[in-house]
Amino acid sequence: MQLFSRHGFDGVGVREIAESVGVQHGLIKYHFGTKDELWREAVRLLFTRMSEILEPEPGEADLPPAKAFEISLRRYVRYCAEHPEHARLMVQESFRDNERLAWASESFIRPSHDRIFPRWDILMRDGTMPRVDPALMVYALTGAAQSIFNLAAEAKLTHGIDACSNETIEAYSDAIIALFLPGLAKREEASGK
Repeated sequence: MQLFSRHGFDGVGVREIAESVGVQHGLIKYHFGTKDELWREAVRLLFTRMSEILEPEPGEADLPPAKAFEISLRRYVRYCAEHPEHARLMVQESFRDNERLAWASESFIRPSHDRIFPRWDILMRDGTMPRVDPALMVYALTGAAQSIFNLAAEAKLTHGIDACSNETIEAYSDAIIALFLPGLAKREEASGK
């Protein structure tokens, strides 16, 4: 995953991957067949891991939709901080617009979007989220949630920010919530929280 996320599919060879994990080249060929299948397995692992990490805790389904979404968004920001290779790998593949990206989009990305859009519609209708086309909102939100972690070296050099510190992750989550859930803050102010 790390090599694919840094160099893209075309920028890394199976021999280099084998060396990086300390196995024989033939072992990768035996288990995965082709580099394409190895890439697909890496992407499967990324999305499986993300689903497991983002799985709501027991009781979250009973929370008001805005609070449940705030919690899931904070969990997503932390995931982005802890696993920047996920976004980097997908960005690398997006530059190529090929069959691998089509497979990942059909297998993982679109189903994920289809699950969250109905919940977002509720939040948009009640004023918690801005009324924006969900297909556009998902890219604005995910791009924002991922950006400081993908630009961690720049944030450190430019502003002295340690992007992966707990304090920064929490403050960044607060900023994302304020930007993408403005109705939540208004609701909390009105209730005196």
